[in-house]
Amino acid sequence: MPRRALHSLRARLLLLLFGAVVSTACLQAYVAYRTSLDETNAIFDYQMERIALSLRAGLPSTGLPKNRFRGSKDESFDFIVQVSTTNGRTIFKSAPNSTLPRDVPPGLSTFDARGTTYKLYSLFYEGQLIQVAQDRAARRDLARNLAFKTVTPIFVMVPLLVLFVWLVVNASLAPVDRVRRQVASRQADELAALREDGLPDEIFPLVQELNWLFQRVRRAFDAQKNFIADAAHELRSPLSALKLQVEGLRRASDEASRTLAFNRLSAGVDRATRLVEQLLILARHQATPGEMDLAQSLDLVELVQTCVADTWEYATAHQLDIGLTAADTCSIVAHSDALKILVRNLLDNAIKYTPQGGTVNVAVQSDHGKTILTIEDSGPGILPAERARVFDRFYRATDAQGNGSGLGLAIVKTIADMHAATITMDASPTLGGLQVTVVFPEDLAKTAQDAAP
Repeated sequence: MPRRALHSLRARLLLLLFGAVVSTACLQAYVAYRTSLDETNAIFDYQMERIALSLRAGLPSTGLPKNRFRGSKDESFDFIVQVSTTNGRTIFKSAPNSTLPRDVPPGLSTFDARGTTYKLYSLFYEGQLIQVAQDRAARRDLARNLAFKTVTPIFVMVPLLVLFVWLVVNASLAPVDRVRRQVASRQADELAALREDGLPDEIFPLVQELNWLFQRVRRAFDAQKNFIADAAHELRSPLSALKLQVEGLRRASDEASRTLAFNRLSAGVDRATRLVEQLLILARHQATPGEMDLAQSLDLVELVQTCVADTWEYATAHQLDIGLTAADTCSIVAHSDALKILVRNLLDNAIKYTPQGGTVNVAVQSDHGKTILTIEDSGPGILPAERARVFDRFYRATDAQGNGSGLGLAIVKTIADMHAATITMDASPTLGGLQVTVVFPEDLAKTAQDAAP
């Protein structure tokens, strides 16, 4: 059998089921033959015994009838009867050319004569030895005929059973063929979900996993396309500006002009670097939203303290007062690196748009099982009509200052969605600027408590 056929589920099922059908038929034929032989022997042994017992009263005047099985004309089925005295004189023989042995025990026994084996029943009665014998080959032939008649219908049904098995296997594997045709007919970039209706329980998990895989690959492709489009759109202007700044540096005629051109070039490089970093971060988190397989239990308070410490010099340089209010601990299940990016982006925005001498407050608290992160500032805030749009890529508020790329809040929204968290913007009731609130769902905190030792 070819190697490919051995790996075919259909070929394996058909081979095993066909083998089972044929093996069962052969086994049944053997059992029928053995049963028929045993029953035939029992019947003929009983007849031999009854014939011997019937001769105790003497031989009938009409002679012995032919004892053949159900009218068979084969003389090999005839019983051989011999009656003799104990001193060896033969009184009667049904077959003149056959002599039965006299030195045998009473009851059933066997002896060999004329190239075959005979079954013999001997009975001693009032000085006479009554013996009845029959060829065992005749019994085997009769048992074989009976067995053949019994199993003939079975062997006639075997082809029908094989056809039925073939139809059942093909019908059972039809969903597999359907899935195979769906996959084979697809283009390289076609990542739509496969049909899941009508699938057996053994195939459904495989198709479901394939659909999840297609979904992840489609998401990765979309993120790649978005990244390429975003990079092509957003890097064009910074690169053009860098080219002009390099040209200005080359044409600078004095030290002051060169210093100014160099500072502008350095600022342009920093802005382009920051833009590329934000694009890469956004592409990475857009490619895997909602996937928490690598998440771990962490203390949000400790993470926020680290982020505040990292931005302390930045806030001090802007002459800002930054404060942190937090509970002792707030454990949640989250991606540590992604959550740091979320907190730092919100802190950077708060510090960037808060005037000198202003205030930025950060708070972490728990409320009815939910973990809440709040960052508010004394800056100008965002108009209510624009608060929903600032989470779009490359969108910047009309009154925004500075050289931002419009990606920071888009990254924050992507990371929040990854953790099934909600993010809202309102006016700060205490500082008058913008208040950003991130609420992590209750199940993340519960999972973290369950995972704690």
